Formats: sequence, structure tokens, C-alpha cells
Amino acid sequence: MRLFFCQGGKTILRLSSAFILVLMLCFVLELRNLSTVHSKLLHAYDFMEDIGEARNVTERLRSSNFNSTLNVTVVKVESTNNDGVSRQMGECGENKSVDVSSTNMIDSRRNITLSPVAVEKVKSIASDLNVSKSEIIYPTNIIGEYVFVNSDLCRGVGVIDFIIIVHTAPDNLDRRQRIRQTFANESLFVPFHVRVAFLLGRPRNKSLENILFEEHQKYNDTVMGDFLDDYHNLTLKGVMGYRWVSQFCMNSRFVLKIDDDVMINTFKLLYSFYSHMIGKNKSIFCSHWRKNSMGILREGKWKVDSRIFPGKTTFPFDYCSGFVVIITTDLVTPMYEAAKVTPFFWIDDLYLFGMLPYVVGGVTFHNYPLSSNLTLNDAEAMKCIGQQGVKCPILASITRPDIFREYWNLIKDTYQAGLWNLSSNFIV
Repeated sequence: MRLFFCQGGKTILRLSSAFILVLMLCFVLELRNLSTVHSKLLHAYDFMEDIGEARNVTERLRSSNFNSTLNVTVVKVESTNNDGVSRQMGECGENKSVDVSSTNMIDSRRNITLSPVAVEKVKSIASDLNVSKSEIIYPTNIIGEYVFVNSDLCRGVGVIDFIIIVHTAPDNLDRRQRIRQTFANESLFVPFHVRVAFLLGRPRNKSLENILFEEHQKYNDTVMGDFLDDYHNLTLKGVMGYRWVSQFCMNSRFVLKIDDDVMINTFKLLYSFYSHMIGKNKSIFCSHWRKNSMGILREGKWKVDSRIFPGKTTFPFDYCSGFVVIITTDLVTPMYEAAKVTPFFWIDDLYLFGMLPYVVGGVTFHNYPLSSNLTLNDAEAMKCIGQQGVKCPILASITRPDIFREYWNLIKDTYQAGLWNLSSNFIV
């Protein structure tokens, strides 16, 4: 067909010498095209060799019965199932929690170009995790498609001051509702713009799935990924959050990541901390654990198998306590890209706020310590506000459901008394 196209419908016998030259050029182009195809096939072969074993394991991992007929918004994204899910999760003793249902075998690493420094960092992480090439998996390859999502959540205004990303469990409907009505209620903080998105994985319970879809239809602020919502899949939830912000909320200045049992003093955040955060780039604000300052636990809830981080007693990365973390939005896309090449690790605080910033490089951690700006004790926070009012330095704390309303009313009454503007003078 290429031959007849080049000769323009004339017979070969009547071709002039000039036209024969054109034919020869076409022939050369065809050879180059075949060479390109051959190169691509070799690349594909190399990739499939990397995941050859994964094809068989995928069938063992795919335990999903999630055949939803719900009319929801679905966004196509990269998804790959790799063998390392089972092996890595096996170190946590939670093999049954792994549920990967996507069938696309797409390598999200193909278009990633790493600097030599980043390449060495990724190699060191793989060495720390002590995983072979066939065992390595990448969170971006297994988070799957969105089950439902609101792609317009951050539209309607030029700039969002804070997008609050809440890691929440499917059955915590009451917690989500309290957050909507209180510290994530944008109407309370005008002229600032605040949005909230609740991140979920798929529930095990089909009836709960239907309830969650009704919740999404009503509030349009939940983002569900196509993976099982499980404690040992929190890293997947966090990477999905990075992807969602990268796709739909890059007009935000800051990303505030919290768990759904946290109380945020949004007044203090906006009228005090915000002015000290503006203008900073590639920055993370959190309760900061310095490199080699946090011990690796080999027993209990946070057990790390002895074969992972062999010979180490502390984590070799700066990272954050993940219950409250603020990230400048310019970091989100680079960290999502880093997740395409950084081997999966199940402890989400270390992976999301330690390994990924390490690979990205040039990230500044600003410490909001538990000793002053954050606390795990809601009674301590309430006492501080009761005694010091707007001068209390506590920005956020974990809170109990039965104390939540009392705690929030104390915050709201303190700042709506007309004294909140003084708080800009009080920050550590």
C-alpha cells in the first residue's frame, strides 16, 4: 500500500528516474518505521519480562466481587497488578486484605525520566526494603480507577487556600458529617476558600457500598479508589490523594492531610499559621521525625518484618506523623510521579511523607511539634484554649467522638468573639 501511495497511481513502467528516487525514499522511511516498531516491541518485551510472573499472581490476587451498576463518574487511570502486593503485605500478616481488581497491565514508569541522584535514591530504598526486582510493586500501578469522584470540587474560584484531604474509613459516616458541619464548613471562614475531600477505598460490604454512593450523590465530596479499604492499604489511599489533587485541585495553595478522628482549629490555621506559610515552596509542615530518630518496631501493630530494613534499628528518612500534615501544592505532582518509581511500603506515614519527599529532593520540613502545635490529647487542647484563648498555640489534635461537639463549640465561640485577628501575633 505504501508503494502505490508513493507512485501516485501511475504504473511502475512509466516512472521517471526522479519518481523512482521518491520511491526509494519511501522505502527508506518504511524501513525506519519498522525499526521503530521493532524498538518498541523490544521495550515492551523488557517490560513484560519484568512483570512476567505478575500475570499469574494477578489472577490469584483478583478476589473482587465488585460489579457495581451504580451510575457514577469514572476517570480512567493507569493500573497494574504486580506480584509484590501479596509478598509485601505478607510481611504484615495481612494477605487477605489485599484485593486488586483492575485488569489493565500498564507500566506507569514508562514516561518517567529520573536524575542520576533520584535513581540512586530509588535503588537505596529498594535495598532498604530488601525486595528483588520481581517483588517490587508501585502504588500508582494498583490504585485502579476511581469508583466515584467529583472532578469539579475545586472549581468555581480562582484559588483554594486549603484543600483538606481526609483519610477516612467507609463506615465512618458520622465522622465525615461532623467534619463537613464544623472545621471544613467553608461558610464559616469567608473570605478564605476551603474545600474538603474524603478518601476511601472499596468497602467489603456491598450494602455499605450503596450507602456510600448515596452519600456521594448528596455531598459530592468523596473519592473512592478501586482497592480494598484496609489499614494496610493506607499507602494506596494517600497516593490516590496525590493523584486526585494533581488532576483536579492544583489551584489550591496548600493540601492539609488529616485522619477522620482529628480536630482542626481552622480559624487559627487561616488567621495565624497561614501568613507564616505563604511564600514557601516544596515544603511540608508537620510533627517532624528526623532521619534515624524513630525506631523500627519489630513487634506489635507497627511490626516491620526483620527482613525489611535489615541491620537497621531506625528509619533512615526524615518523615512526618501523618495525622496532620500540610503540604505546599507544588510538591504534590512530583510526589505522585515519585510514587511511580518508589517501591511500595505499607506504613503510609513513612512512604507518603518520608520516602517520596526523599526521592523528589529539595524538600523542607517545618516542624509543628507535638509538644506545642499539635497534640494527641483533646482534653489538653481544650484546656489550652480555655486558659489562653486565641493565644493557645495548638492547631490540631486527635479527638473523641463524644467530645467533638463540645470541643468545636469552644473553638468557634473563642474565635467568633471578635478577637481572632490577634492570633496572627502568636505562632511558634
